[in-house]
Amino acid sequence: MAYQVMSGRFVGRTEELARLRELLARAADGEAGVALVGGEAGVGKTRLADQLAATANEQDVRVLRGGCVPLGEEGLPFAPVTAALRGLAGKLDPAELEAVAGPARADLGRLLPDLAWGAEAAAAAAVGAGGAGASQGRLFELLLGVVERLAATAPLLLVMEDLHWADRSTRDLVAFLAVYLRSVRVLLLLGFRSDELHRLQPLRGLLGELARNRRVQRLELPRFTRAELAEQLAGLLGADPPARLVDDVHARSEGNPFFAEELVVASAGAGPGAPPPAEHLGLTPREAEVLALVAAGRSNRQIAHRLGLD
Repeated sequence: MAYQVMSGRFVGRTEELARLRELLARAADGEAGVALVGGEAGVGKTRLADQLAATANEQDVRVLRGGCVPLGEEGLPFAPVTAALRGLAGKLDPAELEAVAGPARADLGRLLPDLAWGAEAAAAAAVGAGGAGASQGRLFELLLGVVERLAATAPLLLVMEDLHWADRSTRDLVAFLAVYLRSVRVLLLLGFRSDELHRLQPLRGLLGELARNRRVQRLELPRFTRAELAEQLAGLLGADPPARLVDDVHARSEGNPFFAEELVVASAGAGPGAPPPAEHLGLTPREAEVLALVAAGRSNRQIAHRLGLD
């Protein structure tokens, strides 16, 4: 039977979303907080952040988001922070940007030369990366000041995703903000893949440090139960799915929401513009399963284990 695959609705995560909304409310009242959201690839960390961001927007909380990129230990410094601050371009006029930058104008001009931080920042950007910038400790203090000035005008939800890819500078900045963001209207939301925390993963040290901070709360997103996956499939298909389909997708996806969605798209008639059914691609069911595993971000080791090849 062919189904028309639709955009999936948000499913489950009731307790986790309630906890995050509570932290957001506290932050809006001046009690800064840090929320760590872990879970395997495809389990729904970004969708949970989307839901919290929607709540924040409804409550006039400013939302800034950025993510780390997989460039290794020597990757792009401060990638989630620069991406988040770049989001201010369409929200603040040049005068407001300059006021938010404050004494950090010159260094922000080096980090983000494309934003109108002011004349001092423009001069610093012209000098380029070779110019003398602030020490790391001083830069952290300047960025803390930027966050505090933003929070002075409106509560702030600052989201940093894919922290398992963070370079050392970003990890050190997160540790600094977690300690020194106190009586300000800020919630720092940090997402990471817990299935990437191998023995030598540098993020493990930061997580251990954050665990000792009483203002940090950690949430771990589990895989979907069969009932939750059935609700997800109903949203994707626009109708209650047959029990056999739920059983099959739940067994093959092991409750991973993104993997389940990829399996449905790969095996169902998905409509115009969507990937064709697996049989139309000439794929065997096993090949379609491998494709869905790859799309879900599973590692080679995880794929081998799922297929019984380890």
